[in-house]
Amino acid sequence: MLLGIAPLGSMSNGVLSVIADGIGALLSLLTGRRDLPQDWTAAQVSLSTAGAARFNTAHPQGVPLSECGEGAHEVDGVFYFSWSGASTYTNILDPVDPLLAITGLVFGSAKNDGLVSSCSSRLGRVIRDDYPMNHTDEINQSLGIVNLFAVSPVSIYRQHANRLKGMGL
Repeated sequence: MLLGIAPLGSMSNGVLSVIADGIGALLSLLTGRRDLPQDWTAAQVSLSTAGAARFNTAHPQGVPLSECGEGAHEVDGVFYFSWSGASTYTNILDPVDPLLAITGLVFGSAKNDGLVSSCSSRLGRVIRDDYPMNHTDEINQSLGIVNLFAVSPVSIYRQHANRLKGMGL
């Protein structure tokens, strides 16, 4: 969607690149990792629908063979799991939620977390693809501001760690 609105090489994309690279550099500084490179243009290309399709073609392990299906649970001793949200606006106090509510409109009536459709999030064994969370809730991003009426993402990660431990991994 973004590349359709602000194509690579356009002035609008150039402005976005400067802003995004600046935010990335600030985050690197604040986290003590100033050595990490920031490249908004490369991120846009690799995270686009076409970029994700190229990656999945090159690395098909765990990728579902059918629309909204499950992929192989294990390939060459590597286990694949996925879980995701299906809500865009989850907490009125979260400053990111309005943006995700807008970006989520791109998916029409399909379940999504504001950035990724639920079907596109599926890889390997699908734990669940409809948690009442958005993309930043799933990683506990916005200062821990998540849906007050949903399971905590920290609990989901803890459950997964216990799942892996139970498998001997």
